[in-house]
Amino acid sequence: MTDLASAVPAYVLLAALAITVVLLTVVSIVARTVAAKARPEDLPHILPGLGQVLAALALFLPWGRGTRGPTVVPPVPARSECRGGRRRG
Repeated sequence: MTDLASAVPAYVLLAALAITVVLLTVVSIVARTVAAKARPEDLPHILPGLGQVLAALALFLPWGRGTRGPTVVPPVPARSECRGGRRRG
């Protein structure tokens, strides 16, 4: 680690740290906003998509890249129109 610190100027390391902090801040703001505005019954459908967005943004982090195998996401079942509420029409 000391070899990296001596080979890279301090302003480059500080810029990388600042970019990482800004990215983490934006991700946390977006995740909190989406979770706060979602209806409780819609959260099971929103969270898998939000997880995919966060996983894509994690690739910008230096430790976010790795050798992972293919992941299979189980499909989310569709909601029934007549379950637990008023009928439309």
